[in-house]
Amino acid sequence: MKISEFIFAKGKVVSLYGKSGSGKTSVSLQLCKEITPCLYISTEGVAYQARVEKTLYPNTYFAEAETSIQVVELIYSALTKTNVNLIVIDTVNSIYRRNREVKDLLFQLINAKEVSNYYNIRFLLTWQVSMNNRVSGEVFMRFFSDDILRITGKYIIGNLRECKIRINDKGVSGCL
Repeated sequence: MKISEFIFAKGKVVSLYGKSGSGKTSVSLQLCKEITPCLYISTEGVAYQARVEKTLYPNTYFAEAETSIQVVELIYSALTKTNVNLIVIDTVNSIYRRNREVKDLLFQLINAKEVSNYYNIRFLLTWQVSMNNRVSGEVFMRFFSDDILRITGKYIIGNLRECKIRINDKGVSGCL
């Protein structure tokens, strides 16, 4: 089974959370290989670029955003210029964690949900966790997501289901 089939089995707006280094970005990039065209929005700068340079990502558009307004502008720009099937926001709660403004998080989530419903586009929203292993903005994640998955580095775990994965230089293999 492809990872995209596992992740989007229960909905179009899916949240993926886990500790730093657990594989959220690797899984996000793998989905951009499996579902094209794809828009990958990074809210954490250009850290993902080192991984992208090693592998070809045809029909994937990469962008960086520093504010929630920029995230939403990128989403609507992609809708008018390309026919995207997947939009990844990696990570959706980093702007909220920096500013502690609920409106920043809600603005992104409301627009993602509306675009998903109206245009039938899948969204993967990755979420950072804090030191106590809690998701920043968890209550909003639960409200706006069709499905919520946790990644551990070796497994993607959902409600009564799991997928064993293997992450290497070429991408993510799963469900093993």
